[in-house]
Amino acid sequence: MAKATTLAELANSLPDSIDPGRFTADLLQAIERLRRRPLDIYYAGPRSLRVDGITMMVDLQPKQAVITHFAGRAVNVQVPC
Repeated sequence: MAKATTLAELANSLPDSIDPGRFTADLLQAIERLRRRPLDIYYAGPRSLRVDGITMMVDLQPKQAVITHFAGRAVNVQVPC
């Protein structure tokens, strides 16, 4: 599995047109919403998932979800479930 992206690495990779503080806050909010949502109703594997109005690509795995795309950016954020 690829190394997880840190928030600092992600913020440093953003183009100047994207506010890193806002992007990070939105991502943290999406992670919290994803952790509260029961994921056992979804099949495992990559899929687009909409959580409280936020769309992201998520790879659902046993006991964790990995956010692979968020707000048009490739990320690798592991979210324990």
